[in-house]
Amino acid sequence: MDDPLSKFFQQFQLFVQNNPNVISAARAAAQIPESAKAVIVLSPYSLSHEFSRDWVAKSYKKTIVERPERLLAAAMGVAAAITMYPALFTLKSSHRRQSSLLSPHVLKVHGSEWPRTLLQLCKQSDSKLARGEVEVPDNWNAGDIYLTSRTIEALQGTIGAVETGVDSIFSGPSLEHISNRVFVAIRPPGHHCHYATPSGFCLLNNAHIGIEYAADKYGVTHAVILDFDLHHGDGTQDLCWKRAGFKPDEHTEEDGYDEFGKKFAEFPKVGYFSMHDINSFPTESGFATKENIKNASTCIMNSHDLNIWNVHLSRWSTEEEFAKIYKSKYRTLFAKADEFFKNSKNEMNELGKPFKGLVVISAGFDASEFEQTSMQRHSVNVPTSFYTMFTKDALKLAQMHCQGKVLSLLEGGYSDKAITSGVFSHLIGLQNQDWINEWGSEQVVKEIVRGCKPSWKPYKTKKARDVIRIWAEEVIRLGRAMIPEFEDILFKEGLQSNPGLGDVPTSTIAQRLRKTHVKEEPTKTKELTEPPKTSTNTRKSRNDDTKKDVPFIQQELSSEDEGEDEDYVYDEELNKTFNRTVEDITIDDISRHLETLELEQIDENEPQELFIKKDENKQQRHLQSNGMYKIPSSKTQRFKNSQQPQSNSPPTYDDSDISMISHVSVARKHNTRSGRKW
Repeated sequence: MDDPLSKFFQQFQLFVQNNPNVISAARAAAQIPESAKAVIVLSPYSLSHEFSRDWVAKSYKKTIVERPERLLAAAMGVAAAITMYPALFTLKSSHRRQSSLLSPHVLKVHGSEWPRTLLQLCKQSDSKLARGEVEVPDNWNAGDIYLTSRTIEALQGTIGAVETGVDSIFSGPSLEHISNRVFVAIRPPGHHCHYATPSGFCLLNNAHIGIEYAADKYGVTHAVILDFDLHHGDGTQDLCWKRAGFKPDEHTEEDGYDEFGKKFAEFPKVGYFSMHDINSFPTESGFATKENIKNASTCIMNSHDLNIWNVHLSRWSTEEEFAKIYKSKYRTLFAKADEFFKNSKNEMNELGKPFKGLVVISAGFDASEFEQTSMQRHSVNVPTSFYTMFTKDALKLAQMHCQGKVLSLLEGGYSDKAITSGVFSHLIGLQNQDWINEWGSEQVVKEIVRGCKPSWKPYKTKKARDVIRIWAEEVIRLGRAMIPEFEDILFKEGLQSNPGLGDVPTSTIAQRLRKTHVKEEPTKTKELTEPPKTSTNTRKSRNDDTKKDVPFIQQELSSEDEGEDEDYVYDEELNKTFNRTVEDITIDDISRHLETLELEQIDENEPQELFIKKDENKQQRHLQSNGMYKIPSSKTQRFKNSQQPQSNSPPTYDDSDISMISHVSVARKHNTRSGRKW
């Protein structure tokens, strides 16, 4: 099969040709070790999970917000981050990696019955859908959860992508090729999935599966899950109770539990730290049970093998007000996570055993200021800058306790604007850079998400010196080229979204990618540091108005609108400011990136001041990354007016040979995340 990243890399080469500052940055990137780069893992199999009840009304289909298009919106956010810091990211595709739902690390999280039941339900779903029947059990929320036989591919691919992410931060051909930070773009999400009960779009708990895999393969003993999704990760928290030795509600076997439903806690031990809206699913106003509200408000540390801390979102009116709330309230999560790690180190020391930690981020972007109101029904949210702020704090926590190891997994986020802007901001934070508010302005985000439309076409004309529109089209081209299957699943007429079962007799991804659990071939990787292979003097028409060798910030285009965007208002001041933020990403900024990753230790006596730099102007700092490197760099202020130069394969398990399994039926009351009843 062709390299799935080849189209993206060709587009990236064009982007480099068009931007001299990027060429300079790419050449300077040789200074940067792999451990100082962030890996982004793409999961093309995740596109296979589609809503296929073709007999429902179109108006109902529009309420299905957990959809394949979410990956395209995430790709736009990834592309935006890459255009700003192209030398600081490594792109991987997990297209060759499908892992069984019966893998040991899945069964340790979900038991032996639930994965088999899920497989059987997926296999039975197509015949039910063909008869016009709802394909999920009656006690599920059919307004949130759907299945087809192709869902198996998506789940296998999602597990494989999570494994690829874990491998990226723990193994490599040599120590200098290990990257400490990774973002995995997957769906369906996972943090609502309990031990054996799916919920809120979630079928398997991705975060816990990733931790179990890291424990089995790399000896991780303790992990922290930091969850900033709008909704409480009730499934993730329930599984922390299971890890602490408490019997899950769905579990009927005794298996060594005492009369109180408790047994010895086993490794790895996991702390859960969440900020969420207490009035939204699964604690929706008017629907929430007393039990769910209690669960979403649990705060317990170092007791009964439990470490759980929940913080509820507050309203804000200005970013200054939000910053105060963040420092006084939300940052408490990091103080508690730090406490968990410190206690764990002491525990392991007393046992005479080694400690090995991991920070996991459940990265849901539905708390974004850009999320749709139907999802965000209770008027609490966060500014886009939050995702950079929170992620940088997570890096500091990981640097202090886990050698900088951070695994970030996509959870929620359902509008294109929320996902795109949130992923963009999150990735800037994952590289410990500063978020620029202009990058998250309404106009900038609006231009990028145009690329999420299946029928997107470049503007025929643009206003002269409209930097934002020209830059956004570079981002869109990169984002749409990231996963080849976007063409087949999302862009082609008749396959744009929610296809009827009869319209797609066989999964397109299955046709193009299916290998029987091919695991011996390496994950495809593209480091975004290679200079273009073609001459920058080559002139070919990209469209009617531009030349490939013209930097996008210098392009002059027609000022005619031709009625393409009647409500468009050119903001000259915003364009000037945005242009400066792009120009000021220089070679020195890339060198400076290395020193920003040296993170200061916290003061244990100042819990509310954790993760605040004591000296913003501290000089003479050098990165020591992964205990291997000290690399000096020049000292550059971020926004001066500067000149523009810009695994070892796991064993194979076969999911196809599953006999009829009884469904595990548990009455669990909860409403839908989408706010509808089926």
